[in-house]
Amino acid sequence: MSTQKVYDALIIGSGASGGMAAKELTERGMEVLVLEAGPPVNPARDFAMHSWPYDVMYRGFGPPGWKNQEQWMQDTASHYSRHFYVKDTEHPYTTEPGKPFLWVRARIVGGKTLHWGRLSWRFSDLDFKCASHDGFGDDWPISYKEIEPYYDRVEEFVGVSANRDGLPHVPDGKFMPPMPLNCGEQMLKRGAVKTGRTGIAPRVSMITGQPKPHMVNTGRAKCHYCGHCGQGCDVGAMFNSVAATLPIAAATGRMGLRPNSVVRHIIVDTNTGNAKGVAVVDRVTHQEMEFFGKVVIVAGSTLESTRLLLNSKSRQHPNGLGNSSGTLGHYLMDHFGGIGASGFFTNLKGRTPINEDGKACGLIIPRFRNFDKNSKQAKFIRGYHFECGSATPMFPGMARGVPGFGSDYKKQVRELYTAPVGMTVRAEMLPRFENFVEIDPGGVVDAWGIPVIKVHIQHSDNEREMAKDAAETSEEILRAAGAEVVSTGGQMTAPGRIIHEVGTARMGDDPKKSVLNKYNQVHDAKNVFVTDGAAFVSVANQNPTITIMALTMRACEYIEAERKSGNL
Repeated sequence: MSTQKVYDALIIGSGASGGMAAKELTERGMEVLVLEAGPPVNPARDFAMHSWPYDVMYRGFGPPGWKNQEQWMQDTASHYSRHFYVKDTEHPYTTEPGKPFLWVRARIVGGKTLHWGRLSWRFSDLDFKCASHDGFGDDWPISYKEIEPYYDRVEEFVGVSANRDGLPHVPDGKFMPPMPLNCGEQMLKRGAVKTGRTGIAPRVSMITGQPKPHMVNTGRAKCHYCGHCGQGCDVGAMFNSVAATLPIAAATGRMGLRPNSVVRHIIVDTNTGNAKGVAVVDRVTHQEMEFFGKVVIVAGSTLESTRLLLNSKSRQHPNGLGNSSGTLGHYLMDHFGGIGASGFFTNLKGRTPINEDGKACGLIIPRFRNFDKNSKQAKFIRGYHFECGSATPMFPGMARGVPGFGSDYKKQVRELYTAPVGMTVRAEMLPRFENFVEIDPGGVVDAWGIPVIKVHIQHSDNEREMAKDAAETSEEILRAAGAEVVSTGGQMTAPGRIIHEVGTARMGDDPKKSVLNKYNQVHDAKNVFVTDGAAFVSVANQNPTITIMALTMRACEYIEAERKSGNL
C-alpha cells in the first residue's frame, strides 16, 4: 500500500530525539508523521509506579528464567516493565565469538525515555574538543558555546534537578532544586573530599520545583519521591516523550503518530539521490506500506538508525545511505560499568528506616582524571565518574551476601537495611574504527524479514587501565568515608550493557571521514538527518541523552532555516 500524501517531515522513532523533533518541527509549522516500530503506550494501563510485589505473582520478579528465554535487559527490569523491552527472539542480532555485545532495546511509543536513568549531564569542550586535549581521535565539529543555548532550552523544557557546582568540565545549567543527599551520601561525599575529589548531587530530569506552565499543560506534576521511576512515571515527574514532547506536538494538530510501523529502508529519489520516503511493514499485520516526506529524520536509537541506513542501498548509495566515506557503522562506543566498591556504614546500622530512599538519585563523584595538567594520568587518557548511593531499594539486594538462615538471618538484614553504601563507575570508551557494525553477512533477518546487524566490538587497553584505576580509587574513597568495605573491583560490563551506545554515523566537517555535518545532516543526502546518539564523535563519560535532545533542537532549527532559504 502506498500513500501519496507528502509530509513536511517523516520522523523515525518517538523517544528522546524523535519526540523532541516532533515538538520542535510542529511548533515551527511543519506537518510531520512519527513512525514508531513498537506499540502504543497507555500510562494508566502500562505504568506500574505504585504497584507492590505482593500484588502480583512471583513478587514482581516474573516466572523463573523468563529473562533468559525472552531478552537481554537491565538488571532492574522486572515484571512491571518487561513490556517496555523487545524480545531477542523477534529482534536478533549477531556478534563475534568471544566478543559480546548486549543490545537493550525499547520498541514502544516513548522508547527508552519510559525507563531511562534520567541523568542529564552537559558535555564540555573537554569532550567536544577531546582530540585537541589529548591527541586521540577527532574533535567534534561543534564547540560548547555553539550547543550551550540548546542545553539551556532543553533543561528548561524537561526540568532538571541539580546544584550549580562551578566545575568547568561539568558545566552548570538551568536547574530546578536538587534532590538532597541522604545521611550516608553526605558521609561518602566527605570521604571523597578527604581523598582530593568532590561529590555533587546528580543532575536528573525530574520536576522538583514548581512545574512550569508548559509542564502543567501536559499534565506533568512534581516528583513525590516514590522511587519507582523504572516502572513508568504516570505523573510525568520524570521526563519522557509520552508526558512531555509528544502531547505538545499533538496539540498543534500537525503531528500524525503511527505505532507498529517498522521501517525497512529509506526510499531514494533516483534523480537526486535524496530521500523521498520510507518503506514500512506493519508490526502486527505485516502489511507493506510507503510514506513520503520532504525531510526524513532518523531517530530510532543509535544502532537501529545505523541499521536502517545500511539497509537503505540504492544505485546512488550502493554501500548504504550516507556511506560514501566508508565510516557508517564504525566508531561504536558505550560506557562501561561493573567496577567499584561497596560496603556498610557501621554507625548507620540498626537505624529506624525513614523515607529518605524514595528519591531517584544518589551521589556523583565527577571526573577527576585528565581534565587539567594537575589531573593527568600516565596510564590512560580520558576519564570516568562514580555513581554512588547509600540506600536500600524495594528489593534489598545486599541481603544476598548476608550469611545465615531463619530469624537470625532476617535480623541481620534488618540491621543492615539502613547502612549500605556503594559506588560504580561510568567510564569513557575510546572511539575506534575497528569497533563497528555491519549487516550480518550470514543473512540473518528479524521477524519481519529485515536484515539484522552483526556487532564487532571489544574494550581496549585504555579502558582496562581505567578500570584498574577506578577499582583502586573506589576502595580508597569508601575507606576514607569510614565505611566497612565488603567488596571491591568487579568485572567490566560488556559493551552495550550500560545502554549508552553511540557513534556509528558520526558528524564531522570532512565528508570523506564522517557521515553527517555539524547540523546532523547526511553529507550524501541533504534532506536526511540523523539526530540520535549515532551522531556522536566521542562518548565522554557523561550520560548522552540531554546532548541528544540539544542536538535535535539545533538540527530542527537548521531545517527550518534551510526550508525558508529554499535549500530543503
